[in-house]
Amino acid sequence: MSIFRDSSAAWAALIIIALPLLIVGAGELEERLRQRDSKFQPTVSIVRIWVVPLLTLWVLAQVLFDLGFDHILLRLLGSAVLISGATAALSALRVVVAGLAGRPRRSGRRAIPRLLLALPRLLLIIATGWILIAGVWGVDLSAALTALGVTSLVISFALQDTLSGIASGFTLLADQPFAPGDWIESDGVAGRVIDINWRATRIEDRNGDLIVVPNGQLANATIINYDQPSRLHRVKVPVQIERSAPPTAAIEMLVDAARSTPGVVEDPPPFARVTQIADPVVDYEASMWIDDYTIAPRVMADFGALVWYLSYRHGVPLPNPAQDLYLFDGEKAAIESRITSADIRRQIAAMPLAAELSDEVLDRLAADASIDQYKQGETISDDAAQRGVRLLRSGRARLVLRQDGKSDDLVVLDLEAGDVVGVLAEPPATDRAALTVALTDCDVVTIPQEAAAHALTLAPDLAAVLEQLAETRRRRIQRILRRQMDNGGGPAPDAPAATGGDRS
Repeated sequence: MSIFRDSSAAWAALIIIALPLLIVGAGELEERLRQRDSKFQPTVSIVRIWVVPLLTLWVLAQVLFDLGFDHILLRLLGSAVLISGATAALSALRVVVAGLAGRPRRSGRRAIPRLLLALPRLLLIIATGWILIAGVWGVDLSAALTALGVTSLVISFALQDTLSGIASGFTLLADQPFAPGDWIESDGVAGRVIDINWRATRIEDRNGDLIVVPNGQLANATIINYDQPSRLHRVKVPVQIERSAPPTAAIEMLVDAARSTPGVVEDPPPFARVTQIADPVVDYEASMWIDDYTIAPRVMADFGALVWYLSYRHGVPLPNPAQDLYLFDGEKAAIESRITSADIRRQIAAMPLAAELSDEVLDRLAADASIDQYKQGETISDDAAQRGVRLLRSGRARLVLRQDGKSDDLVVLDLEAGDVVGVLAEPPATDRAALTVALTDCDVVTIPQEAAAHALTLAPDLAAVLEQLAETRRRRIQRILRRQMDNGGGPAPDAPAATGGDRS
């Protein structure tokens, strides 16, 4: 009498035939993967050597020998099959996780947190243990789960700060407000992020010291990331300059120093602005951009050194830190600081236009005239509302035609020191306004209309010269407008530079 039942014999014959085929097929697949240097070759090797034979033995023990599921041999074989299968799955999952971890480095994207990459393996181990204990060995885990729930409640109250830090770590890893290598600042702690784990973040400051910050503290704080969304960072440096220095010259010096500072990028360009006008200094703020936050202290130091050198070359004095005691006489200082009529008379007499004026006329003009200062880019005069006569004492200016709502100016002529500003009187009919704009900082001698009219009555030759000058400028404007019409209404080419005498 045979020891095998008919159905069991059929199962045994099937397994005897299938087992060699599975082993041979797994061996062939393993060899192909080995030739291709595939990372999945160890996984197939585990399946061939352990999973297939153990699974065959488990089926043979159950079917051929008619053993029940609660037999100790079947439980041992089932445990071996489950553990070997889980080992093969962990081997394959390790390859997949390594590929996901290396993908951001190849594509330039942010790295996936290591805790999230370890989560699938942790779940697989927990699931394998659960099936092994409850499914294979039939252990009832309900009582254990109840005890675990009570224990977890007690532990959660005892370790609520630690658990809060762990939860904050999960939040930081999921939200990713910063990544390893980023420069951050939070609650007075600034440095480069070295590592982020489930409990704390490690930061290296500028002194080379390691600072460990709990994730719970970072999760509830404001974080400044200097490397995201862009590595561009603006460095702002306050500078004090003596009040005697014109703002245009001071700003030009600061911008020149910023452009010459190593590490400052060209785009966006650096700029400077006035922040406060005080006595005896004016406060400025220079702004420049860098693409590496680590060099910010060096850039500020180099910029400060360049400001010292350039201040002498640009003639922009820096404030003297020494403290001196003066006996201040307000009345005397006011008299000395006032521009007298004699000073203005000398300025007018030195101009070519006033060379033929008599002393009487010069005295009358100097008594009523004043000297005004204009910033670069500021409008000195609007000929439509021009009253009196203005003489350019220093600097350079330009007479232009400007139309409302348009940015293109038609250049009429350039003015230099000694030229007359304005005097168009009746400009040609056009939709553009005649303006005199300062090309640099300018000093302008302004003679009121009444004083100018009186001087013209005493000096008829001066009136003829001014009228001829006005007519010359009107003809120049007409030529420029005709040239613009010949160009189809587009902007006319700039007129050749000429002084106030219109020697063209």
